[in-house]
Amino acid sequence: MDIIIKVNNQSNGRDKLARLIQYTSRLVWHQLESRHANKYSVDRIKSLENTFSTFRKVLRLGRCVDIFYIALNTMSIDDPIIRTSMTLSKVAHGLFLFADHIVWLTKSGFLKTDADSWNTTAYKFWLLSIIANLVRDVYEIMHILDINSSKLLRPSYLLNNALKTDFYTRLKHMQTFLNCHQDVFIDTLKNSCDIFIPLTALGFTRFSPSAVGAFGAISSIAALATIVKPLHKLASS
Repeated sequence: MDIIIKVNNQSNGRDKLARLIQYTSRLVWHQLESRHANKYSVDRIKSLENTFSTFRKVLRLGRCVDIFYIALNTMSIDDPIIRTSMTLSKVAHGLFLFADHIVWLTKSGFLKTDADSWNTTAYKFWLLSIIANLVRDVYEIMHILDINSSKLLRPSYLLNNALKTDFYTRLKHMQTFLNCHQDVFIDTLKNSCDIFIPLTALGFTRFSPSAVGAFGAISSIAALATIVKPLHKLASS
């Protein structure tokens, strides 16, 4: 209960909870639909997904301004790779939210624009933001592998001695490595799942609504984990 209260007390936490329900609903209704379940039940779960999707759009209204302001701060990061990737990610994410605001205002009848065109634009900016995040994740992983001098955690040691140790020992080594860098692991998992959502929406991949729902649910759980335990959040992300 304490965890739920902690998450619910933050706007970002409520957004991630709503996102988890949204994508889980997509997974459920498509599974029911593929099994030829009652149409009324399917429509109710689709309505639940749309409700939480709209709720999240309202919850994020105006947040693009916050993201643009954060982008100004990331420009002062010393490391050029992290500075470039994070600034690009924040700017792209802010533009994604702005385009998403236009979509919501159009569908609500406040504006008269091409909602489909703006929706496509939003997905493109979201994709760019995720790619920039993944570049940062890969850079962080390479940096960890480069500076880690521990024989236990050194991947070259694991590879060179793969035939000399049993599977359980290698698994324990890898588990230790991941536990030492949970922030990077969680961020990479989240972005790796997220990237398939805009890719599918833009037609670059052809995942089913069930798969997209699963990707969204996993990335939402990963994001919630960083809210529950801030130490699991990648620094400056």
